[in-house]
Amino acid sequence: MTFERYHIPIRIIPGRASPVPKFVITRADNCVNCGKCEKACIFGVHKRSEADFRKMSDPLSHLCKNCFRCISDCPQRALSMSIGSDYKALGRGIWTPLRISTIWGEAETGKIPVLGAGFRGMFAGPDYDGMWTDMSEIVRPTRDGIHGRESISTCADIGGKPSRLEFGGSSELKTVMPPSIELSIPMLLDTSRLTYHNNAILLGCAQASRLLDSIVLVSESSITQELLDVAGRRIVPVISEGSDIKTLKLDDRVHMVELSVGSSWKMAFKNLSKSYPDVVIALRIQASKGIEDKVLEMLDADVPVIHIDYDDDGRESGRGETRHAKDSMLSIHRALVSRGARDRITIITSGGIAAAEHVPKSIICGADLVSLDKSLMVALSCRNCVDCTGSTCPASIDCSDRDWVEGRMTNLVGAWRDQMLELLGAMGIREVRRLRGEIGRAIFFEDIERDMDAILSDGEKHG
Repeated sequence: MTFERYHIPIRIIPGRASPVPKFVITRADNCVNCGKCEKACIFGVHKRSEADFRKMSDPLSHLCKNCFRCISDCPQRALSMSIGSDYKALGRGIWTPLRISTIWGEAETGKIPVLGAGFRGMFAGPDYDGMWTDMSEIVRPTRDGIHGRESISTCADIGGKPSRLEFGGSSELKTVMPPSIELSIPMLLDTSRLTYHNNAILLGCAQASRLLDSIVLVSESSITQELLDVAGRRIVPVISEGSDIKTLKLDDRVHMVELSVGSSWKMAFKNLSKSYPDVVIALRIQASKGIEDKVLEMLDADVPVIHIDYDDDGRESGRGETRHAKDSMLSIHRALVSRGARDRITIITSGGIAAAEHVPKSIICGADLVSLDKSLMVALSCRNCVDCTGSTCPASIDCSDRDWVEGRMTNLVGAWRDQMLELLGAMGIREVRRLRGEIGRAIFFEDIERDMDAILSDGEKHG
């Protein structure tokens, strides 16, 4: 058996829908078709017409990188640039046009996006945007760097761990080890929360989970024999609240199952654990006020895995002011640490993961793994329309091919993992497991703001 380093295969997977350009280049009637714009543009925005070589064709605005070279070189001042109306209409909430277009690029190329040129915005914002990571190691890299001999592990475990090990007189292990799963990345594919899905999308996600060495979460009602044959042990049924656990029949290839929390979750968890002792059982709960107490209650019931759902903007459910996942997860992590039981339980978080940086930031705040949902839809060219029905999708997602879905999902996760590797290398951390709860290696804007207010107030008192 030969050693093979973990690698995510990526390839160019163009989008199915017409591109939505951020910058729209308009050619006025006073253009003399001199072709200077074609020579000036290195991105291929301007080309001569194939029908009539004497004329310039309409600009390919989706290729524009906003360098203004064509506009400045045009002798007739016939070119103008503006922000596209379709681009500005993309997304809502934290799913901004920039984040959606960035995911499109990552899903197409599988490469790390290059952003920030000419940035004139704020360097801090709400929620995850008010959180920075310690990048001090980037100024003194190791001899071989993060892509050399010192590899960085992104493996993550799902399942509970015993608080101690007991051995017999002959040094044999007496402790019964609970079932667990090791994945090569701390990212899961969650189809149970997708706005729209069909059989091709589910099969494409299943194929991607095999390439990524991850798992795919699927609503029990959507699981078919074909899907089981493709996904095998990587499929995780999500059982809805109120299902009859006693009549539940799991396929022999299923190694993990998620149970949506209801009023009788304790009895359902007990029956499921008794029926399938070799299966990792996770409880899925909607984050709301007092989530820390609910997590501790599940800990006391020996629940090994808890999947905490936040909404699409990463916030708890409920009326009035609600906490973001950043603050909610920090509170949960501290509650578990105060009980000395953080390693006894696995925490999966989902909702509001709209950028690659949100994955490591979620882990810093206390999560073990992150479940991707809406970002998967965006990877399929979704525009996050308010009235999404699937059949009227401008990106024709309902016509997606399973292999195309697999490629887009694989590229997205590959690009996000590469960005996580860059962050871990810059922090001097060689294993993503060590990143969990490392709040001392992060800077929070609210802490800086509070400290500065204290310094200013103290200065005013002492004149």
